[in-house]
Amino acid sequence: MSKKKISIVLTVPLSIETWFKGQPRYLSDFYDIELITSYSESIEKIKAYENVSITIVDFTRQINPLKDLAVLFSLWRHFRLRKPDMVYTITPKAGLLGMMAAWLARVPLRVHLIVGLAYMGSSNKRRMLLKAIEKITYFFATNLYSNSLNLIEIIRKELTSKKVNVIGYGSVNGVDTAHFNDTFTSEEKFSLRHNLRIDRDDFLLLFTGRIVADKGINELIAAFEHLALIHPKIRLLLVGDYEHELDPIHPDTFELITVHSRISVIPFQSDIRPYFCIADVLVLPSYREGLPNVLIEAGSCGLPLIATDINGCNEVIIEGDNGLLVEPKSISHLIDGIEKLVDSPDLYAALKKNARKSILKRYDQNVFWEALHGEFEHLFNSKSDTVRHV
Repeated sequence: MSKKKISIVLTVPLSIETWFKGQPRYLSDFYDIELITSYSESIEKIKAYENVSITIVDFTRQINPLKDLAVLFSLWRHFRLRKPDMVYTITPKAGLLGMMAAWLARVPLRVHLIVGLAYMGSSNKRRMLLKAIEKITYFFATNLYSNSLNLIEIIRKELTSKKVNVIGYGSVNGVDTAHFNDTFTSEEKFSLRHNLRIDRDDFLLLFTGRIVADKGINELIAAFEHLALIHPKIRLLLVGDYEHELDPIHPDTFELITVHSRISVIPFQSDIRPYFCIADVLVLPSYREGLPNVLIEAGSCGLPLIATDINGCNEVIIEGDNGLLVEPKSISHLIDGIEKLVDSPDLYAALKKNARKSILKRYDQNVFWEALHGEFEHLFNSKSDTVRHV
C-alpha cells in the first residue's frame, strides 16, 4: 500500500531549521512528506537532514497582495498535480495561502496549526486585517490545532466556532530534551564567557529571539539600564537579529544597546545551547506568544525562566517552580522579577533545580511526535471533525 501524501507548508526555511527541526524526518517513516517553503541558501542542508522533498514558492512575510496571489496560484497548481491526502500548514501566511489553495484543489484533509495570534499585538486597521486573515484561514481548514492550551479559549471566543484541538500539552514540535541538555564542562563555559568578555561571577541575563519591539526589547533594555546602576555584576546578552523594517525597536533603545558596556549582542545562532548553558536566567518579556519554544528549550537546559504573564508563557512557566511571570509591557515588574533572582540565592537555586524536570514531564519531543502521528492516523481513518484532546 502506498503511503499517504502530506504537504507541510511553512513560510520560511529558518523555521524548519530551528523549532520544526526533525518532525518531517520522523513523519517520513509513515507518510510521503514534502516541505513547501521559500528559498534560502540552507535548503539543501534542510533537505539532507529531513530526508524529504522540498518545493520552493515565493513566500514573503509582509502583506503583498500581488505576490500573495501568485503564490496562491502556484500552490493550487502544485496541489492539483501532486494530489496530497493532507496539507498541513504552520504560521499565518502559510496557513492563509496553503488552506485556500488546498480547498481550491479539493485536498480532503486541510490541517492548520495555530501558532500564536499576530493580531493580539496590533491595533486599528492592522489588527482588523490580521484578525480577518485568521478567520479566513480557519474557514478553509477541515481541522484546527493550537500549540497552546490557553489559546483555545481566545480562538473560540473571537475567531471561529470550529473545534480546536491540542497535541499533548501543546507546542509545535516538542523539544529534543537529549539535545537541549547542559552537558558543557566548567572549562567550556568559562571559555565561552571569557570570549564574550563576561566574568565567571557575572549574573548573566539572556534573551534569544528576534530583537524587535514585539518581544519586549524596549522594556528589557530600560529595565537592564536601571538594574545595571544597582548591581555591578549583572550582564545582558542578546542573541538574535534586528528586524528594522518589520518591527523596529525604539531608536533610544538601539543606541543604548550599542553603547552600553554590559550589553552584548551576537547574531542568530543555529545552535543556541552554549548560550543557554552559560546564562543564569532566560528573559522573554514578549507581548504575545503561542507556546514559546525558547522557554521550553532553555528550561530543558536547566535555566530558570522569567517571562511575561501572557498566553503560552504562563503554560511553560509554573510560577515559583521553574520561573517567574511578570506583567506585560511593565518595566517596573520586569525589574522586580529579575531582582528577586539576583537577591535571593535560595529561590534561584530552587527554580534551577526544577527547570529541566518541569520540561521533561510535559514537552519531550518523542512523546509529542508519537501523539502527532496518532492524531494524523485518526484523521486519515475517520476524516471526522470530532472534538478530541490528545
